Amino acid sequence: MTLKPTIQPILIFLLCIACVTVATAYPYDRGDPAIKSGLDYIRSCQHDDGGFAEAGRGTNPGTSWFAVMAIVAAGEDPHDWAVNGTSAIDYWKYSDDTVNPDGTAELGKMVTVISAAGENPHDFGGYDYLTTLRGRMNPNGQFGDFIYTTYWGILGLVSAGEDVALSVSWLKDQQNDDGGYGWMPGAESDSDDTAAVVMALVAAGVPKTDPSVTGALDYLRAHQMEDGGFNYGGSSSSNAASAGWVIQAIVAAGEDPSGWSKNGYDVVSALADLQQPDGSFRWTTYTTDNPCGMTARAIPALLGRPYPVLPGQTPSDLSAPETSVPAASETTQTATTVTTTQIPAEWQAVTITDDFGDQVTIEQMPMRIVSLAPANTEILYALDLGEQIVGVTDYCNYPAEAKEKPKVGGYSTVNIERVVAAKPDLVVAAFGNTEEVVDHLRNLGLTVISLNPDSVEGTLHDIRLVGEATGRTAEAEHLAASMEERIGAVTKKTRTVSDPPTVVHAVWYDPIWVSGNATFQDELIHLAGGTNAFPDVDGWQIVTMERFITTDPDVIIVNSGTGMGEGGTDLIYHYFMEEPRFKNLKAIKNDRVYVIESDLIDRGGPRLVDALEEVAADIHPDLFGAKAAPTTGTPQTPGFGIGAAFTALAGAVILLRRT
Repeated sequence: MTLKPTIQPILIFLLCIACVTVATAYPYDRGDPAIKSGLDYIRSCQHDDGGFAEAGRGTNPGTSWFAVMAIVAAGEDPHDWAVNGTSAIDYWKYSDDTVNPDGTAELGKMVTVISAAGENPHDFGGYDYLTTLRGRMNPNGQFGDFIYTTYWGILGLVSAGEDVALSVSWLKDQQNDDGGYGWMPGAESDSDDTAAVVMALVAAGVPKTDPSVTGALDYLRAHQMEDGGFNYGGSSSSNAASAGWVIQAIVAAGEDPSGWSKNGYDVVSALADLQQPDGSFRWTTYTTDNPCGMTARAIPALLGRPYPVLPGQTPSDLSAPETSVPAASETTQTATTVTTTQIPAEWQAVTITDDFGDQVTIEQMPMRIVSLAPANTEILYALDLGEQIVGVTDYCNYPAEAKEKPKVGGYSTVNIERVVAAKPDLVVAAFGNTEEVVDHLRNLGLTVISLNPDSVEGTLHDIRLVGEATGRTAEAEHLAASMEERIGAVTKKTRTVSDPPTVVHAVWYDPIWVSGNATFQDELIHLAGGTNAFPDVDGWQIVTMERFITTDPDVIIVNSGTGMGEGGTDLIYHYFMEEPRFKNLKAIKNDRVYVIESDLIDRGGPRLVDALEEVAADIHPDLFGAKAAPTTGTPQTPGFGIGAAFTALAGAVILLRRT
């Protein structure tokens, strides 16, 4: 329908009035219904140990940290938030998940929680966390090895009234040419880390007119999305977490975020519109993920309270924002179409059952395919379907041609509009995309099959499934059979092993993350003739430095590069080789620390058998031959923030096996 010319100016005028109304309402008052209902929802998330998580899930420090910040931002005392006499602060004082953390960022968060609660970080539960955090500062002022560990260190020390001049100097030097900041030196800028740096710098006393702050704001302005919100990078959709971070950074810099608008949509409204009737906040417009955590992130942002949140603070006076600059091209890119081959005249409709148990009928041979996971993309290319692919995720980087395909978002942040614009006749989704996204795409009339290769056998099944869905049954059978033959060649040799060595697969450090049971990596270790050094760890979890040392594995296998793909300096390998406390480990003394390409071992696709052969050679060089020592290069990082990278890691790049 086309509006009459006389009506259009009236609608524009009304829209402007609405924008002004939103601006005058910011920051929200503590008694605002949105804040009260949000706090009520967070209260429903509190468990018996005082921590926070969704019903049916175990409490965790991440969600619990944001919950305490929301409580204090709303002017309430977290000591008063208790279940059966155990308060939100008791959780931090006594829980095994929080006490004396190994990670540098986790130490910074611990000190901010203690300060927010009005307690003494020199003596909290018998630990002197403030002195421990100070000890993580390097001579150049950097905390740990990264930008994100440094801004958390600064926020922790600032909340306790400590001097951080040296760390501020180092952090300012990490600003990229575009004005933003990445998660580590040399990483591309992203909104989340840029916003966090702004808060840390301003909290440390850096003038709001300093280029390190104004340049960061310019970067954020340039990356505001069409709906007024923000994402962590790439082509992913806007989300509550990124919007919250940016709003708090804008407030820290003294500007009114309700005046930051794009196409008439401001960032405050973009966040507020994600609130649901029960008071919770969605992750994106289409997906609900960790609503307790999203709600706890949203409340300080809506109240105008940047981190570190401290008791007794009042919102700052805010000025109107400067004129916005056009959004950067990478955040406004739209999915493009490609020319494909002619649709064959002959195609027999096929009905398949996907990994979610849904029966899907494919009426015609798919000629325009969108892939929503890197493993899916690798399967499609292996079946010679590259020409038919018209959209992939930001993480689809193999084969090289996949990098040139139009991008349609991340995992839990699939950009629905871009998927639809690609006009696919088949969408190959994954577990990490969430059922909500899959259901929404189907409701829009798209044909979607969902994959969740939860094992080696599951990967072979999905290859055959995709072959059936795309008319490539013969090619899929040939590929799967060749993989089975190679797997059999490995297990034929490893069956002769009488005393399997203990093996750990490490995906990160600071703190140390390992692959436990019910993971692809655990299965590969066993097929390769080893035994998992951490068999009681469920999925991917943190293990303490002390436990790692006492476990003393025979073999250590680490992910390459930054641990999450894209190559570059092998940070995890260097950590294990250079950490003084590891010098007496068997794997270190016997030179049994190996690097494996992250994407090989983290994806349930055709290259999974390559990972098996490599792991087998690492564990049993006597049976399979030794491989070359690892090489290093300059840092090439995935960007998008460390939190987003771990989301990708746990959500879809590595798929948790169903148990």
